[in-house]
Amino acid sequence: MVKLDLTNSLVKSFPGIGKQDMLCVVDTLFESMAQALMHGKIIDLRGMGRFKIKQRGPTKGRNPKTNVAVYMPKRWVIHFKSAESLVKRINKSA
Repeated sequence: MVKLDLTNSLVKSFPGIGKQDMLCVVDTLFESMAQALMHGKIIDLRGMGRFKIKQRGPTKGRNPKTNVAVYMPKRWVIHFKSAESLVKRINKSA
């Protein structure tokens, strides 16, 4: 599912809201989530999962084309842990 699919699904569920307005809502939601993560906050969506940021330490890598060692500094990554209820629903339907 991409953002347009999500927007179209929401427009069908809420027929009183136009597609452009719903796209604005979806964009605002995603921007709010990004801002919260940038400020170190945890996003907990009950029944879906939890987004939080974690710091990865520096590491050595290797460029696969040139085989030259590359230093990768510490960096922040987004971590998602799915809710157990979602995992159960997925496994039940599979």
